[in-house]
Amino acid sequence: MKNNLKLTLLTLVVALSLILAACGAPAATQAPAGGGGAAPAGGTVKVGALYPLTGDLAKLGEENKNGLQLAIDEINAAGGIKSLGGAKIELVWGDSQGKPEIGISEVTRLVEQEKVVAIIGAYQSGVTTPATQEAERLGVPFIVSMAVSDKITERGFKYTFRICPKASWYAKDQVTFTKDLKELAGLDVKKVALLHEDTDFGESTAAGQKKYLQEAGIEMLIEVKYSASAADLTTEVAKVKATNPDAVLTVTYLNDSVLIARAREALGMMNIPFIDAAGGTVDPEFIKQLGPAAEGWFTEIEFTKYAAGADVLNNAFKAKYGNDITGNGAYAYQAGYVIADSLERAASTDRTAVRDAIAKTDMASGPHMVLPTDHIFFGEDGQNPNAPLFVVQVQNGELIPVWPAKYAAKPVQLNK
Repeated sequence: MKNNLKLTLLTLVVALSLILAACGAPAATQAPAGGGGAAPAGGTVKVGALYPLTGDLAKLGEENKNGLQLAIDEINAAGGIKSLGGAKIELVWGDSQGKPEIGISEVTRLVEQEKVVAIIGAYQSGVTTPATQEAERLGVPFIVSMAVSDKITERGFKYTFRICPKASWYAKDQVTFTKDLKELAGLDVKKVALLHEDTDFGESTAAGQKKYLQEAGIEMLIEVKYSASAADLTTEVAKVKATNPDAVLTVTYLNDSVLIARAREALGMMNIPFIDAAGGTVDPEFIKQLGPAAEGWFTEIEFTKYAAGADVLNNAFKAKYGNDITGNGAYAYQAGYVIADSLERAASTDRTAVRDAIAKTDMASGPHMVLPTDHIFFGEDGQNPNAPLFVVQVQNGELIPVWPAKYAAKPVQLNK
């Protein structure tokens, strides 16, 4: 009887072992849900992408989306992430709708439901600031391709990394260029007006403008704030005109930049330089909607097709989407290669491992470095310190680089 019982037990153990072997490893050895371990060969790695894809800023969100998608398509076509067996990157899109609360909920969805290993975004500072806070809480790396509020990388976060410049850097270069107008075009700017939208983007950039204007000894005559959703800005531009400034420093999105330009023309201010902080004025729609009224505008820009080697990316983008790439698209494109480089080095989809790889980013000049710099890396605060800016001017319907001098394609032209 005992021998029969032993034989029965032994048979059950063998059968159970065969069943477990057929099913694979026990659950305890599987990668944690949401991203530990390596992706299977030929599989996919999910990366979240958060931009305003609907709403007032959908056009700008599309610029970011297309730039990022172009990079990921190239990366996948070239064999994917080789250290993960050729795994392809799958972009999982989130739509902030331009609203902070939606941005937060989309981060949560991307992490908890879609199980992404990292997120790229989010264009608006007012959305990116709370979105990165949620990412920090959830322990998922967030690569900021575009969003400039200084505080985004000044909160001691460990999972936030920004490729683009900070708002204060835009302000500093605006003021430096304003001073250089004396040498560039014979205009000695001694007094300026500030005109900006009233979200984090406008407020943080204006704070930098005031700081650097004071250091430069240039008088600030007036600061006029407005809502980017305003239907008309004639009154605000008239307030600026009444102070008789030598130049006007603006911080805009697309719709308000168009309204300001129309009011500028209607009020007879075409002889006063308006210098924007890479806002709505960099969008192709700015020139398209305004025509001659856009002529003479200055704006900062993160990328220009006239820079050395930039034509390769611009031509690829134009072939796919039918228009020139903007700074938004170029920085999103660069973010795609930063995450691919980080995944390659991490050889893992564990979020902490990916975070550590991003922190150790050290990308040097090469075919996938599209920014006008020879080195991308991140400081302890997660900020890329090598994020240069150009100043371009609308000349004959084109954004022509005029500053710094070594990148100038044509001289500054001022209306008399």
